[in-house]
Amino acid sequence: MTQQTLKGCRILELSTTLATSFAADLLRQQGAYVEKVCLHQTFFCDAQKELTSSIAKSEWDIVLTDDLQWKSACFPQAVTVFIDFQAFQTGDERELQVKAGWLKKSEQESSPSIAIGGFPASLLVAAHIAFLTVCQLLEGRRNSTVVVHVASILASALHGRLFTMEEQEIVPMMLVPTADGQLFIGAPSDEQWAFLTSWAELDVPPCPTQSERRLQKSAINKALSNWSASQLRQELMMLGQTFRLPFASVQSHEEVLKCPQHKSRGFIQQQRIIRSPWMMSKGLAANQSFSFTSFKELQIVDFTAMWAGPYCTRLFADLGATVIKIEAPHRPDGVRGQSGSTPFFEELNRNKQSVVLDLNTEEDKEILLKLVEGSHIVVNNFSPRVMGNFGLTDDVLQRHNASIIHAALSAFGQTGPYRDYVGYGSTLESMGGIVAQTVDHTGTPVLPLFSISDMTAGVMGALAIALALYDQTTTNAAYKIDVSQYEVATMIASVPYEHTAVQPVILCDDNIIEETPNWWQAEEETIRRVRAPYFGEHTAYYKTNYANEKRDG
Repeated sequence: MTQQTLKGCRILELSTTLATSFAADLLRQQGAYVEKVCLHQTFFCDAQKELTSSIAKSEWDIVLTDDLQWKSACFPQAVTVFIDFQAFQTGDERELQVKAGWLKKSEQESSPSIAIGGFPASLLVAAHIAFLTVCQLLEGRRNSTVVVHVASILASALHGRLFTMEEQEIVPMMLVPTADGQLFIGAPSDEQWAFLTSWAELDVPPCPTQSERRLQKSAINKALSNWSASQLRQELMMLGQTFRLPFASVQSHEEVLKCPQHKSRGFIQQQRIIRSPWMMSKGLAANQSFSFTSFKELQIVDFTAMWAGPYCTRLFADLGATVIKIEAPHRPDGVRGQSGSTPFFEELNRNKQSVVLDLNTEEDKEILLKLVEGSHIVVNNFSPRVMGNFGLTDDVLQRHNASIIHAALSAFGQTGPYRDYVGYGSTLESMGGIVAQTVDHTGTPVLPLFSISDMTAGVMGALAIALALYDQTTTNAAYKIDVSQYEVATMIASVPYEHTAVQPVILCDDNIIEETPNWWQAEEETIRRVRAPYFGEHTAYYKTNYANEKRDG
């Protein structure tokens, strides 16, 4: 299924790696013409490109290359995007995961380490390449070269793992056996744990807090496994979701292909993925014209929390956009931790502003709508029902801003039978097929070292927003963007099942790659870092400013 937001854009691909080739295919799916010079082997994602053996004389808008011989080549009127794999020797999935430190240690010391199933590293890099490419089109840069540092992207993915270690792991968030397979069980809050204890009649010592549950992890794991072992996986998942618990069946590739959620949303047809992991719907064109000049002119209202959503909006904040983070007085971003801020929170929310608003009050809702009127983009990662409960439907947002782009990054998407299901990264990776491919030396599925689907969903959301902005330069239409994190996880896991000679990664030898160099130097030199916002530090400013405007009116 091809969208037309990039219709008329011409891309030349000089690629030797799957990541670069997949980035070009993401852009092709949006209507761009892609011509690939086959320097080496072709990949599964090259089937619908124009494949050639030499560079034709033509005018290109974008040149994508990961080959040094083309980095300084002259392509008049084109932006050259050079994907720098630095010390990586081949850039294949196995090497990317090993050198990025993504492998999980096996429980048996003599067994190989465990790589994340599918092609998560290649897809994460590809999404960043595609996002940067659309940003260059927006800014209208020509006859220039920009560089994507692959090592920095892959290293950034580990920040979530560092946060987990810092705050210590959540219990229970684990895989348990059932009568017909494995199930992911999560109960991250104290209230959810209390409910699960009562429901499952668990025979464990009292442990109402996370710190107490960590001490009882083995006992909890054993009790939950005994409870789940005789039950059917799908039935237990459905019951858990009914009670708003992020349960998930560990699905095989074949089960994912038959999933009713994917069928309802038309994501998979004839046993293959047919579109990007988002859906975009265009509204009526606004009367005023939209002329993109700089990311510094953009203002974004950011309702997001945790990882995927904040990473999406931070990409724009780093480019200079004004991002106003909205938090509820009774529910700040969970990544802040008990201290009010953590290094992971600082990383995800740098360069943003902060406002505390209680949208259950009319006064604060009016302030929010005033912010919407002066903004270009609204981003949320709530469950689909939440924005409606606040009275912030698309119709309401568009009444206050006729050309608003509203992006929703929800667990399962805004439509379909699973739309109201709750999910963390491990929920989506279990259902999407990633966990089924992340196996130990015995072939038993295990959870990945960290939640790769979160970060990938974030940059996919940013890419979709950038595409809508690019289309607005000619149509000035409002946009609703529906990003499904479940579809992102499915795309990560489904890559090796496409028609390709590339083999999926299961187990890796940690010692095949030499010591990794310092990856952070290039990033520190090119990205400005401003501290993340304190909780509501700009609240007084916005409330006072709004009150003055109201009086003046």
